[in-house]
Amino acid sequence: MHVYIVHGFDASPAHHWFPWLKQALQAQGHSASVVELPSPHEPDPTAWVQALQAQAAVLDRHTWFVAHSLGCIAVLRHLEQAPADAAIGGYVLVSGFNAPLAVLPQLDAFAKPDLDTPKLAAMAAYRSVIASSNDAGVPPALSQALAKDLDAKLVMVERGGHFLASEGFTEFPLVLDELERASQSAR
Repeated sequence: MHVYIVHGFDASPAHHWFPWLKQALQAQGHSASVVELPSPHEPDPTAWVQALQAQAAVLDRHTWFVAHSLGCIAVLRHLEQAPADAAIGGYVLVSGFNAPLAVLPQLDAFAKPDLDTPKLAAMAAYRSVIASSNDAGVPPALSQALAKDLDAKLVMVERGGHFLASEGFTEFPLVLDELERASQSAR
């Protein structure tokens, strides 16, 4: 499988658990890359989708996405623009949401309530949303709603915060486990 790891707001490929996940996937024989999105401190939805189109252009059954926070919406917008018959292996969305955030109103332009969730669910053989019970940035209810809209598996973590390095998440074995389970079930 090839896994595209997608960071969120105010982050980069070198932040949090992204480098660890890339290295762990490569150690298992998978191909992995961390997508670099432009202006992460002042993100633009169109620019982020264009960056994904350039860096994650191949969409097939071997393609997987792991996205964090705002990166989740960017990935879903990218996938939504794929041809109707496109099919990928799946995605794992960490602290995903698709609604305005009270704490970050500058990100409201990303929320797209009219996402084609049936298409996004149908094109991915495996769908998972990981949320935390005490996420101060993305309320758990928003991640739960996204999982429901995408007919995705919901994994709740007690006291995981927003899954940031500052909260102890420089490694994230749960994401790796989700990908491993998904790839085994696809065999």
